[in-house]
Amino acid sequence: SQVASGTRLPKSGKAFISVNPADKPKAVEVARLLHALGFTLLATRGTAQSINEAGIPVMPVNKVSEGRPHIVDMIKNNEIVLIVNTVDEKRAAILDSRSIRTSALAQKATLFTTIEGARAACIGMQHTGLETYSVQQLHAELEGALE
Repeated sequence: SQVASGTRLPKSGKAFISVNPADKPKAVEVARLLHALGFTLLATRGTAQSINEAGIPVMPVNKVSEGRPHIVDMIKNNEIVLIVNTVDEKRAAILDSRSIRTSALAQKATLFTTIEGARAACIGMQHTGLETYSVQQLHAELEGALE
């Protein structure tokens, strides 16, 4: 569904993960899937700690509010191909998240704002050899078969 909606699912590169505290256990599962797919993982310190404790290699990177060099610099330099970013209600977190998401969209990096969406995409990336079909194409083929 991601491919059909125009979302580009990268096959390799650096993936960045920064999630709110409630999402950290599920983010570890997403990190495990991304690592198995061959991605290099980067995360903010708190998220990196959770991922590292699970035995998955990850490189910590600064939040925007922690000073340069930070994740937005990396996104603007096209170093990041995939981003998983969920946010809590804290003002600083919202500001960091806004700059991450805005930069991701400007650089056309693949962005997921829910853990469920990121997990589904990872599962889909395990099967990247699949073809996509438009609904119109399927209907045309079905009508042709029924004639």
